[in-house]
Amino acid sequence: HLHKALYSSHNDHNYFETAHTVRRLNDLGRNNGGGGLKLYNFVDNHDVERIYTKLNNKAHFVPTHVLLYTLPGIPSVYYGSEFGMEGRKERFSDDSLRPYINLDDYKDAVKNNWCTAVVSKLGKARQQLKALAYGNYTEHTLTTRQYAFSRNCDGQNVLVTVNNDDNSAWFNLPADGIGEYVGVLSGKKIHADNGRLNVEVSGNSGEVWVPAGSIVLDGVLETESIAPYEMPQQEAPAKEAFAVEQQTVVKKAPAEKKEEPAPVKPAAPEPVTEEPKEAPAQPAFTAPVQPVKEAPKSGRILDDVEIPAGKSLQEMTVVELQKVIYEKMKKNGPVTDRMYQDIIENVYHNSLVGWANSFR
Repeated sequence: HLHKALYSSHNDHNYFETAHTVRRLNDLGRNNGGGGLKLYNFVDNHDVERIYTKLNNKAHFVPTHVLLYTLPGIPSVYYGSEFGMEGRKERFSDDSLRPYINLDDYKDAVKNNWCTAVVSKLGKARQQLKALAYGNYTEHTLTTRQYAFSRNCDGQNVLVTVNNDDNSAWFNLPADGIGEYVGVLSGKKIHADNGRLNVEVSGNSGEVWVPAGSIVLDGVLETESIAPYEMPQQEAPAKEAFAVEQQTVVKKAPAEKKEEPAPVKPAAPEPVTEEPKEAPAQPAFTAPVQPVKEAPKSGRILDDVEIPAGKSLQEMTVVELQKVIYEKMKKNGPVTDRMYQDIIENVYHNSLVGWANSFR
């Protein structure tokens, strides 16, 4: 149930979608005499695009996984996504979602890959915090861009804050009688003041605030020994480059508008005076010119492709496979432009082999 909400809440800057889904699941469970439905949660799997591909802003990988590991339910990570692996769902093949990987290539990922570092810390924290597995869920802050809640079990209170805005945000949350909290990802220690915890969360980020000394990470009781995850530094230049492109377009637009009126005035009279001259040219029109231009509409490119004799489907090129499918379709009836376009747009060898084999 949370799958779409977890990524679209970030892409659309709308945490209400996630909060609404959580409330609905809690209500469903209570109506059945239980304590809320705690379901199997994931941000991607073998049938949908990888989360790193789906997120418009790759920095949102952090708050997305903070929610995955802290909301009611059982978190699941699809193999490879903890490394920030990309995978786009294709029209006729899911091969890109399910690649073979060699784990030896990722043996140092926890140290060198910021995505893996985030997932590793969240996983270790959840293993040790009973509140995250069994605690009650209480919503504290909810806007389109900021969201905070707590999970509480047997006196253990965990506070969760996420921020999908580019700017940092402040949260004022109930400390539940606990004097000091530590951030799982940042290692920051924050003291509660008058029973409230005031915390700042960076833009496009998130944090899990746990009572100081409540968990052991990397064999150490205090989380301050854990180095904070480091975001890739190319994100900032990418935004600056986009801003420059926008400015360039804005500057060019007025110049183009000023030049447009000038050619419009002479263009109007010219056709009027030259129309009589065009008339004699019409008899010189050669009929064969039109059929040549129209040929691709009925006589398509694949009509000129030859299927090599003695070649198996596996040995054929993409174009040859497209030709095979095209010919098999023609035997079953007229091939519409849409059907033909589907063949041309499929450039994946394995998919085309499977498609060709599907005909009887």
